[in-house]
Order: sequence, then structure tokens, then C-alpha cells
Amino acid sequence: MRVFTVADFQKNIDACVGVDDAVVFDDETNLETEFIDLGLDSLAVYEVFTRLEEDLGFPIPDEDIDNLKTLSAVLKYVEGRLAEAR
Repeated sequence: MRVFTVADFQKNIDACVGVDDAVVFDDETNLETEFIDLGLDSLAVYEVFTRLEEDLGFPIPDEDIDNLKTLSAVLKYVEGRLAEAR
């Protein structure tokens, strides 16, 4: 059973914006802060989600991406999608 973690998301952020410029997520910080408030513009967010789609093996519709504004929301969404696939 696959689990999607904060570290999985962090890997995608690092690949898209670079380790030096990336927002650092961990299990206790930045989970409820909106991506825009963390310095990620909409283009960076869409790039991260494009990588996530590749990693996860399923599409994430644009309207879902537009509603996923925090890491907490992304974690819940991806876990739900993974559960549907089981």
C-alpha cells in the first residue's frame, strides 16, 4: 500500500524550484499555510502538480489543483485518490 508523505511532496518542490530556493516542509510546519504565502506562484504550483501526476501515476484535474492551496489539503487529496485506487 502506497502512502504519500510530506517528504514526497518536498522532493517535488525541490525538483521544481531548487533546493536552495525551496520552501521547507516538515511534519509540523507550513502544512496549513497557503502556497502563495510561502512564495510559490501559480506557475510553480502547477509545475509541482505536473511532477506529482508523473510520480503518482494519475491525473490531477486543473480545478482540483486550483482548490489545493495548502500541503495539508494536498496530503488529504492524494491519500483519498490512492485509497480509491486500492
